[in-house]
Amino acid sequence: MGHTGLGNVFLSRGDLDSFGVPANRLEPDYSAAYRSWKENDTEDTRESLLAALAPAIERNVRGIPGGDPNYLRIRAKILAMNAMGKYDPAKSSLDTYLNHQLMPLRRTARQQMNVLGLPDRVLMATRQLESAETELADELGRLPTTAELADKLSLSPKQIERIRRTTHARNSGRSLTQDEEGQVGDAEAVTRHLPDEYRHQYVLSALRNDPKSALIYEHDERLHGREPLSTAALAEKLGLSPGAVSQRRNRIDVIRNNAEREIYGG
Repeated sequence: MGHTGLGNVFLSRGDLDSFGVPANRLEPDYSAAYRSWKENDTEDTRESLLAALAPAIERNVRGIPGGDPNYLRIRAKILAMNAMGKYDPAKSSLDTYLNHQLMPLRRTARQQMNVLGLPDRVLMATRQLESAETELADELGRLPTTAELADKLSLSPKQIERIRRTTHARNSGRSLTQDEEGQVGDAEAVTRHLPDEYRHQYVLSALRNDPKSALIYEHDERLHGREPLSTAALAEKLGLSPGAVSQRRNRIDVIRNNAEREIYGG
């Protein structure tokens, strides 16, 4: 039998690129959920995609010192869904793309601490403690003891206790004050604004392809200076029937419930 001259018939990704065939760098773990969402953006396909992305989101959240992980997760999901429309499987893997898109989470963590009224020196101490704990855990292969942390940071165990109390107060939504000796402690519980803010972001992100529903939500929630309107007034304003407004509100309720479940773990 003569030689066909075909050589190696198995082409690498680089070979395909050179022939002008678009590469597909989308990981198999994400493929089904991503393609279903891409073909039909609904609450169900969005939730399925977020479920597939959950391990990658968790890796990013755990890699960020400071901030409340519960709220960082919901913020990460908002960032992820807002970014998915621009993802191109021919250019990068979804993991790589997502890691880049979630970089603002570090700024979110800093903002969380600032919103809850922590002095700059307390913020710095909290970050140093978290960094030292991570570094020692990597070195020792286990969580460090308080004595080991104190030795590394040249602090006393009592000072580390105060830093931890501050972090606990921040994560439990309590304001912080200083006593006459300058020690930081818990004050009265304060209402946290982050859950409402993140709920609005989540809902509006889900409604990004439905501007009329987004406007209904803005009016109903008094967002951005909008005033609440009756169903009839909204129907006239948006060129919809009252029944269509009610249907959109029902859809908004589903999305709002999803957001609150994500935020509060309900």
